[in-house]
Amino acid sequence: MKALPFFSVIVPTHKRARLLRRALQSIRSQASPVPFEVIVVSDVVDAATDAVCAEILTDTDIYVRRNGMPGPSESRNLALKLAKGSYLLFLDDDDAWHAGCLEQLYAQPAVKRGEPVYFNCSVVKERRHADGPEQLSEVGVDLAGCLTEGVFVKNQVHMSCFALPRPLLEGLAFDASMRAYEDWDFLLSVFSRQMPVHVPFLGSRIFEVDDESSDRRGSSKQANDYNAVLDYLYVYRRHAAPQPALKQQRVELLQACGLTLTQELL
Repeated sequence: MKALPFFSVIVPTHKRARLLRRALQSIRSQASPVPFEVIVVSDVVDAATDAVCAEILTDTDIYVRRNGMPGPSESRNLALKLAKGSYLLFLDDDDAWHAGCLEQLYAQPAVKRGEPVYFNCSVVKERRHADGPEQLSEVGVDLAGCLTEGVFVKNQVHMSCFALPRPLLEGLAFDASMRAYEDWDFLLSVFSRQMPVHVPFLGSRIFEVDDESSDRRGSSKQANDYNAVLDYLYVYRRHAAPQPALKQQRVELLQACGLTLTQELL
């Protein structure tokens, strides 16, 4: 009988086989002291994605091609139902892990106690060409002290930097109706239950594209237009600010976007 995984790694994907290969190779190359599983969920039929998963995933992993609404929320929700690990991690298909991530994560006293944690990352700038990505730069980021109650005003830490105990996520789901910020919205639900603690090691590689070579389904323009303001309002109404000062910061952020509201509405 196979031992249950300690870590479940959830990877939603959408027709980005070349980048998915990089992500999965960074996971499967981990020297983990405990069993772990990878759950890849594709929201579209794609032969290249099938081939990458067939090559890299093992018989302890799960690959699902699902039907329904495209987008990472429904893919993550399905994976949450399938995950068997004590700890869950989310990795976007265009990001990756540094070597030793799982080994260092498992060694943390906070993880031994079953607490939610977040770890450091590096930010990689790249261009994405038809024949593959071109790395431009990479800078390490120490996230110690970066997660505060200010996260109820604006997101602070990338989703790929968290490791969350499965019992803490019981009953939670990603909101598939959101155009953006569904990961922030989900994390706020987690933080309302228990705030993660920082663990000091370099875990994630967050890849960013600043030019027109980006293959993201949303654009930077979309992320800053009126729809984004509506999504912020939606998140604010779902998650109350823990302090009056945070309500005022919400007011000021929306004012900077051209929307004037009172604290009572936020």
